[in-house]
Amino acid sequence: EQLQYAGDTRIQALVSLFMTGDHRLMKNAIEQIDSSRTPEGATYSRAPSALQQYIPPFCLWWIGMVRDYCWYVDDPAFVRQMLPGVRAVLGWYESFLKDDGLLGTMPWWNYVDWVPKWPNGRPPSEVGTMPGTIQLQLVLALQWAGELEAAVGDAQFAGRFKMQAVRLARVVRERFWSAEKKMFSEDLAHTHFSQHANVLAVLADVAEGGAQKDLMQRVEADKALYQCTVYFRYYLDRAMVKAGLVV
Repeated sequence: EQLQYAGDTRIQALVSLFMTGDHRLMKNAIEQIDSSRTPEGATYSRAPSALQQYIPPFCLWWIGMVRDYCWYVDDPAFVRQMLPGVRAVLGWYESFLKDDGLLGTMPWWNYVDWVPKWPNGRPPSEVGTMPGTIQLQLVLALQWAGELEAAVGDAQFAGRFKMQAVRLARVVRERFWSAEKKMFSEDLAHTHFSQHANVLAVLADVAEGGAQKDLMQRVEADKALYQCTVYFRYYLDRAMVKAGLVV
């Protein structure tokens, strides 16, 4: 992706790091995206860029990039410099949480994946509530932030983010799990089902323990689900590994 969109760049940075062992491009990408931050805490969808374009879920993937860098590169000082940005993103997201604990309507382009039947790449959901995949992506970002703070940051922030992740995971499990279909849905009415939501439910441990393997077997086999494109298959592959279905 020549425009260095955060969602694409997270995956490309991991590939580059694995293939070459050179972390400099990864570090530069994290810095460029961080430098695009607006006063309310969001980053541009891509950076550097002369065009102000915002994809809120890509702010969360940027947190994933910082977490990846922390885990694979011995550079705690740099990771520590990024923590104010991580806190800013999550503080901005927190402002959209509703009284029921779920993310309400968010501004700008809430792209997830180029699924053919999703308008502009956004999963379907009720008006006023974000799709299950985006709710689960926030759970993941909170978990990553808690890990980062525990590793190189502030213990109080670590506890706060971990608690927020547990709380949101519980609400998502209660509201988006369909007992009839035995899968997580994108909408509260349980009429739209995707690989994406279930993949992230496994990665975030919202689908727990032994249930992960059974869930991923059905997710991989059910072609009636909205399917991951090549971009999101990275997360599908990671969930298959976590569920113990592939090495």
